Amino acid sequence: MSLKLVGVLGGAFDPIHHGHIKLAKAWQNFASLSKVLFIPSGLAPHKNIVLENKHRLEMLNLALNPYANFFIDDREIKKYQIDHKPSYTIETLQSLTKEKKDGEGFCFLMGSDAFMNLGSWHLWNELFNYCHILIVERRESPILEDQLTSALKKEWDDRLTGDIEDLRRSSHGLVMAKQFEYIDVSSSQIREAIYSNKNPIGLLPAEVADYISLNKLYR
Repeated sequence: MSLKLVGVLGGAFDPIHHGHIKLAKAWQNFASLSKVLFIPSGLAPHKNIVLENKHRLEMLNLALNPYANFFIDDREIKKYQIDHKPSYTIETLQSLTKEKKDGEGFCFLMGSDAFMNLGSWHLWNELFNYCHILIVERRESPILEDQLTSALKKEWDDRLTGDIEDLRRSSHGLVMAKQFEYIDVSSSQIREAIYSNKNPIGLLPAEVADYISLNKLYR
């Protein structure tokens, strides 16, 4: 059995930038992901979201428009509009799994800095029941095994693979880490630059920069 792999990239996307897109493209190319779902947070437990949903969604729409296999999934925003509670990744993956097609497997995309803190996530060790985890290792913050908690190191040791075909043989449960060329930029840096009247060109798609300027966002 060879599964189609679907990438899942969550975040505030406040705003979306080239780093998000490059991460998704790198994994899509390397692992032949059939598509990537960009899932903007409704209310992120770990982050303060600055912009209202309509602006974040419109910026995502502008940024992803050139990519045929990149899609917005707004289930976390819709959930928050109904229950006004934080969105947890485990709940999102459970929801996605109920809807997935036969022959599909989910791959949750994250940076190495996020993975190092995975133990603080709600029901983190259950994530492996619903997806593989694909990690972009940053050169300045690689996965250092001696810095992992004992529980996370056990999962790392048991689940790590370097073979893409392993991911296709099972719908969940594995971890892969890879270094890619990437743009070291964060949404908070972009917001601060705009607030300081600096031009964020080169850090995010031109259409997104134009939208931010037109709507006087982050001022």
